Amino acid sequence: MIVKYDLFASSLQRNVTIHMYLPDDYMTSQKRYPVLYMFDGHNLFFDEDATYGRSWRLLNHLYALEKDIIVAGVECSHEGNDRLSEYAPFDFYDPEFGGIEGRGDATMEFIIRTLKPYIDHHFPTLKDRKNTWIAGSSCGGLMSIYALAAYSNVFSKAAALSPYVLPCASTLLYCTSTTYIQSPSALYLSWGAREGNGAHEFVQETACLGELSNILLSKNVKLKFRVNPVGEHCEAEWESLADEFLRFLAR
Repeated sequence: MIVKYDLFASSLQRNVTIHMYLPDDYMTSQKRYPVLYMFDGHNLFFDEDATYGRSWRLLNHLYALEKDIIVAGVECSHEGNDRLSEYAPFDFYDPEFGGIEGRGDATMEFIIRTLKPYIDHHFPTLKDRKNTWIAGSSCGGLMSIYALAAYSNVFSKAAALSPYVLPCASTLLYCTSTTYIQSPSALYLSWGAREGNGAHEFVQETACLGELSNILLSKNVKLKFRVNPVGEHCEAEWESLADEFLRFLAR
């Protein structure tokens, strides 16, 4: 079952649309469910909602998952470069987009202080960090890594698919190295060789994510890697990983 609703985010000063998956029997069952928070919620379930006309088509993968969960997809802003800003934990410069003000903490404030309490109040959730996860792709993948590091008191697991790390790599590495991360924590991390503008970007991305992984391993974060030599930066690629990363989170 998919439901959509809007919540006002005071930290972002806008209404945020939530695309939410609920197990079909959630109203009649006595069960309580883990919650997976995901970025770019409009791209998760239906092609007609997706920015580029192709969603992750996540429903079939959730039906196939052995464990019932709730998924709360947070729709980004579609105004100008606001998505980049809201999904950036730090200020950065990109040759294509210019200077971007990082408002990622404002986004996390909405998720943690408004959305999570709302969901925990209105739906049968398991509220503890063990059963609270976060995931996303591209900028949402960057935010998922950041959330696991900076907000590990809330999230115990994350999945970062094709994370957009290069523009703020040094800041991300420094932040992760100097932040206390609660245990147990776990990260699913994937990226592909055909995502950027040539092999040099793949090499740079691999080097950054390799260094990040070493930092996380030193902090006892459990990691699972998926590096695809023909992987592209698109929803079809991320759907192909859905069964794997969902099982990683749900086990």
